[in-house]
Amino acid sequence: MAYCAYCKTRILDQTRKCPNCGSTVFLRDDEPAAAPQVVYVEKPVYQPVYVQAPAASPQSGKSWVAALLLCLLGGGLGLHRFYVGKVGSGILFLLTAGWCGLGWLIDLITILSGSFRDGDGLPLAR
Repeated sequence: MAYCAYCKTRILDQTRKCPNCGSTVFLRDDEPAAAPQVVYVEKPVYQPVYVQAPAASPQSGKSWVAALLLCLLGGGLGLHRFYVGKVGSGILFLLTAGWCGLGWLIDLITILSGSFRDGDGLPLAR
């Protein structure tokens, strides 16, 4: 019986490579152990790695439908911005009538596309 000179794995057939490290240097039981030489390993053997599945991305506690309805009904007053926790821009919307309608239209499109975020930067729950 032979074994690999590097990783000490038992080898049944000396004409093949070591299944553990890919070495072709083998020792038999009746040979004295010599210092192994540096050998180029053609194919490294990798251990299986188990990766934990990514957790679901966190969502806001604010409803997408409620933000959409508030934007449609009171978008010029910034009601949808107050609802999601963006108080500063809500006050700005209130004072400028939704940036003269342009900011209200932009918010309506972003809410409909699903990319509108709450005050903490989380996407709205659908």
